[in-house]
Amino acid sequence: MLSREEKLRRYARIISENNTITLVTKNKKGDVWSAKTYLGDKDGYIYVILEDYGHTLNNIKENPEVFFVIERGSPDRFIQGYGIAEVIGPSNEHPDDRTIVVRKNFPIVPFLKAVPNTTVVRIKPTKVYVSDFSEGWIPRFEIEFTEKDFEKLKEIYPRTPKWKLYIQATRPWVIYATVAAVIVGTLLSGKFDLLKFVLTLIGAVSVHLAVNAGADYFDYKKGADRWDTLGSSRVIVDNLLKPGEVLVVSLLLYIVALLCGLGLWYLMGFDRTLLYLIGAGFLLGFFYAFVPVGWKYLALGDLAVFLAWSLISLGAYYIQSGTLDPKGFLGYMPVSLLIVGILQGNNMRDIEDDIRAGYRTFAGIIGYNASKYYYSLLIISAYLMVPLMVTFGIWPVWSLAVYITLPQALRNISWAFKPNFIQHKMLDFYTAQLQTSFSNVVIFAILLDILSRNL
Repeated sequence: MLSREEKLRRYARIISENNTITLVTKNKKGDVWSAKTYLGDKDGYIYVILEDYGHTLNNIKENPEVFFVIERGSPDRFIQGYGIAEVIGPSNEHPDDRTIVVRKNFPIVPFLKAVPNTTVVRIKPTKVYVSDFSEGWIPRFEIEFTEKDFEKLKEIYPRTPKWKLYIQATRPWVIYATVAAVIVGTLLSGKFDLLKFVLTLIGAVSVHLAVNAGADYFDYKKGADRWDTLGSSRVIVDNLLKPGEVLVVSLLLYIVALLCGLGLWYLMGFDRTLLYLIGAGFLLGFFYAFVPVGWKYLALGDLAVFLAWSLISLGAYYIQSGTLDPKGFLGYMPVSLLIVGILQGNNMRDIEDDIRAGYRTFAGIIGYNASKYYYSLLIISAYLMVPLMVTFGIWPVWSLAVYITLPQALRNISWAFKPNFIQHKMLDFYTAQLQTSFSNVVIFAILLDILSRNL
């Protein structure tokens, strides 16, 4: 027999781990309407954002009693229940309540920007039936809520640990571009020192994460990142962390990168060329977002990104081989173009936000229409370079297999020309997926070439 507190814990855990809800409402005539939408949750209460002129909101205004289902499409863990819906008001007039929904569901942002007439509704559950078989067979139980239950939920409701928010601030899901650059540069060098490789990888990734956190801080301070901005980690705009905390995370990661650089400098006998490479990488990374320079704010972000990732590959090549060969730089250039494409997808979407914040990207300078063609040029150029890489012996012939990712590239290009599609708003995300696929094929091709020559 579950205690009352354990029942509340299971209820809270299921709601906090889900982000959609099916609402069933009735108007005064008894006509039933069902709709599925995103949910936010706080201390047991459920928050949704509804269109002003939709059936669901109209029904709630006539009859606040609702029935709801919260589930992931699996019959082993779900909630069915009744509640009373309270219309809070227009979402643009209630930013704190809106944030409760948005922080769990960033894909809703393009919808809210396209449909400004929306309303926040809070549902106070009155009675729920909880089915939770994820930890063994437990009969379905019900909770008929009292005010004491909601007070208890404030105490026991799941909270995201601070360390997870610090990680979120660095946007770690985008670091594969850096990981791949270190791997490609290392493989092209023809040599491998494990300690040097590990220090290079940690150092390069730390800089990447530091730049991400720093960009979040300065974008927020400059007014570019707001609740309706895509592309940031959202820890600041969703009031999960204070701006100063994010800046500290960025600076600590730079310190980690510095320590890795000093370690490599020692291992390479205090090599002067390595210092130049580290210095160039630092200037490109640290001043990408940090004011008063801020390459990204001066329409130099594309160039900085292209040089930075090509230099990561060159640096990895040099650290392993001890020779400064253009092969290390050129060997990642096609992928660097795709990484610039990721940035362009982001900047093309955010032209208006960036102009409002008072800084200009290259996309903002050339305009929206030209940006679509510039994005296409970046993606196509990466593929046009592949035969040249093979011809000049930088990549092995196996790397021609990257053309299996060409349909994915052409799909992205087509989406760049469809501004009314949600895919266009997520073009940076889909370009990152393309870059990952492209990089994986290149890495596999180089590995296959190394194995074939050494067997």
